[in-house]
Amino acid sequence: MYKHIKSLTSLRGIAALVVVVHHFSYYGLPKTGSTLSAYSNFFKNGYLWVDFFFILSGFIMTHVYADAFYLKVRLNNYKSYLFSRFSRIYPLHIFIISLFIGLEIIKILFLNTSAFTGKFNLTALFANIFLLQAFDLKCPPLLWCSTYWNEPAWSISVEFFIYCIFPFLLLFLLKNDSKDDLIIYSFTLFSILLLITFTRGNLDTIIGIPSIARCGLECILGIITYKIYRRGNYKKYLNLNLLAMIAITWIIMIMHYYWDHFRNLHDWLILPAFSLLILAVSIKNNSVISKFLNSGLMLYIGTISYSIYMVHWFFQELLKIFWLYKFHDVFGKEFTEYQSLTSLGVFLMIVLLAASLTYRFVEVPARNYLKSTILAKQCI
Repeated sequence: MYKHIKSLTSLRGIAALVVVVHHFSYYGLPKTGSTLSAYSNFFKNGYLWVDFFFILSGFIMTHVYADAFYLKVRLNNYKSYLFSRFSRIYPLHIFIISLFIGLEIIKILFLNTSAFTGKFNLTALFANIFLLQAFDLKCPPLLWCSTYWNEPAWSISVEFFIYCIFPFLLLFLLKNDSKDDLIIYSFTLFSILLLITFTRGNLDTIIGIPSIARCGLECILGIITYKIYRRGNYKKYLNLNLLAMIAITWIIMIMHYYWDHFRNLHDWLILPAFSLLILAVSIKNNSVISKFLNSGLMLYIGTISYSIYMVHWFFQELLKIFWLYKFHDVFGKEFTEYQSLTSLGVFLMIVLLAASLTYRFVEVPARNYLKSTILAKQCI
């Protein structure tokens, strides 16, 4: 039985909130983004925390499933694992898609505008329902596709694909000699740099088919990071508090600046820092950082982080539609800087409240129901 690493749950919550602020400030109400960027580009670079998710996912899944797939990928274990992952991500995803369908119906009934068109077309709906939104082969050069109803959900499409091959990655990587880990990590890191350079030039717009490589390679970074964590040799030579501070400083410095040139290098440089941060905080200690991450509030935000990540884009779209219906204008067009920042604060509170509700009444009950149903069938 694996031991829960609480600090990583909190980090997942922080990552989700950064992504929410990024989306609202630069897509929902760009005036907020302009205000924030006058001080720092930290939230403008917020999309990089999706890559943190991918690395963290590789780390945590290795922590959970290493023993199950160390020697062999057995069919029963594989089916149980895959259904567990499906139960984790799909119920909330399909619930949010149903809410977006409701928004399209509202457009017809109250706004008298066209619905189920553009990015909300029926083909895209089909792709979203079957988690195929990252596989639109009609998008030359397979890099940018208007198939995302719930924009953040593109990542779970590619993650589920990686889930399917993950046990086989574990089988290969866990058997490798520890001396090869640095070579594999470096080669994977270099491969990501090539991927960024020869596709869109940054991590933000690597979606579609190449996003599968983006997710898979970063998942491998997480697996290798976990192997280092499991051996624990680094604790003899490195101060974990110092390691965490170096990682945090590294991340803040990268995210503070927005490089117009060498964008590929900018985005790539943060990936080792994410690995370092995960490694540093995985061991609970008496440091201020550890106490903060293991506090009740941070753990709760981390617990509902998937709901935070999945619901926020819906409320962003709902707000735009409401504003258009109520005031016949674009949301926030005439806002002052103060009103923009206030809107961000209110939006975050709405998202946290909604995520708490969806976690309690949709995510957990649906996951438990699916798991209990499959277990009941296996016992018959």
